[in-house]
Amino acid sequence: MRFSAAALSAAAVVVLSGTATAQTVTFETLVHGEIITNQFEPYLTITVDNFSGPDIGAVYDTTTTGGADPDLEDPWSGGNLPSNFFLGNMLIIAENDTDTNNDGILDNPDDEAGRPAGTITLEFGNDVTEFGFDLVDIEGTVESSSLDFYLDGGLVGSVDFSEFEAGGAYDSGVIYGDNYANRVNPISASSLGGTAFDTIVINVGGSGAFDNFLIPDLIIPAPGSALALGSLGLMAVRRRRR
Repeated sequence: MRFSAAALSAAAVVVLSGTATAQTVTFETLVHGEIITNQFEPYLTITVDNFSGPDIGAVYDTTTTGGADPDLEDPWSGGNLPSNFFLGNMLIIAENDTDTNNDGILDNPDDEAGRPAGTITLEFGNDVTEFGFDLVDIEGTVESSSLDFYLDGGLVGSVDFSEFEAGGAYDSGVIYGDNYANRVNPISASSLGGTAFDTIVINVGGSGAFDNFLIPDLIIPAPGSALALGSLGLMAVRRRRR
């Protein structure tokens, strides 16, 4: 029996009526290898800078068997999540851009293993105050990773992934390693000495995948009376400022 993501986090399907509510951004409506473009505008934009390959973010289905990277496939070998915890589709920095069908789906998706691998930038459609997430196959100090939080282009604060381990400033009981799955507790703007942030840069130190972006006050305006977020899958919008 698998544990569902809903067992440990806010529900990914929420009905809105033009007000803020807790949101968990997932990739479950996409498919293995799908390239991230504008699928979820205008709520959050995801952009990728791969330091040694194509600047592509893509989906890796962790329930896949025999894929390009078994370290991204369950069951998990360790971490603070159960070995049979269902993560499903996760976001990776793609190592290659091979798409023979030219359909926006990579033939054989794999995560960039360069050290460092690159950055994933999340730009929100409104100022938010908390951010939590799940991660897989981060190997700790050998793949030094961190988060940078920005508001209106100014740095609010930074958090090294080592701070998520036991005893760290943002202790989530994270244990890093090959094929390990972890959940990071929400980081608040106030803990960084700020009031909010509108952009997060994930500095990815090596291989790995990310999922379940918990953003409690992300606002998705409802057209008319209500909007079922689960049908959108929740992903992507660049916040444009003039």
